[in-house]
Amino acid sequence: MREAIARCAAHLHADAPGFTRRNLFYAVRRMLGADVAEITFDVELRRWLSRDSIPGLLPAPIPWTSRRLSREWDAYFPAAIVLVDRQPILDLFIASGVIPKARLAVVCIDGSPRSVVAWLKRGFRAGRRAPIVYLHDAATVVYPFMLEPLATRVRYPGQEPILYRDLGVPPRGATSALFDEPAYDDPEPILELEAVAPTTLVRYASRAALALIPGDPNMLPLTREGERQRLLHGGERA
Repeated sequence: MREAIARCAAHLHADAPGFTRRNLFYAVRRMLGADVAEITFDVELRRWLSRDSIPGLLPAPIPWTSRRLSREWDAYFPAAIVLVDRQPILDLFIASGVIPKARLAVVCIDGSPRSVVAWLKRGFRAGRRAPIVYLHDAATVVYPFMLEPLATRVRYPGQEPILYRDLGVPPRGATSALFDEPAYDDPEPILELEAVAPTTLVRYASRAALALIPGDPNMLPLTREGERQRLLHGGERA
């Protein structure tokens, strides 16, 4: 078991800056077989951590500092919003570094990070808009629009429709194909997001969120028909 933990931890850390305990557990199960008991894994992991650390393994819970965002932040707004159902999934996004790179805001249904939720609420009240995706486990049954910051988005609908997509695992589970990760050869359905490799999960949600951003019509390619119509109506050729 210890060798499997070491190999799986090294593989996870080589692929992602951080991973959770359950990421590691599922990786070990894929290596050794689905009959690995979680309690056996936990005993061996605790024994290891009592003597040494595992590079990349995120502590639970993570003491992320939730400083208040200054009013200067109100001049900005994320390109898209990712809502997750559990703190460990939020931790994976923060650790990945994708949030500033992709201009994402990632918040949890428990209201954390509080400063980010408050910032998004102020933006929605001021008329700012961004597409929203909701990422959750198969067992999570929550209507996200009753929770903040989405509740504020509903109270301030404006003229634009809410661009929203549910990215959660279906109630009966999913295959690895849902996350564009066909390399996993696991006969059991995926029920928890942490069964997916961190990089794969973050990439899946980020791409889906950014794909909802409306395109700029001025950036569309000129068609021959459009060019012909402009010439017929006296427009100048670019």
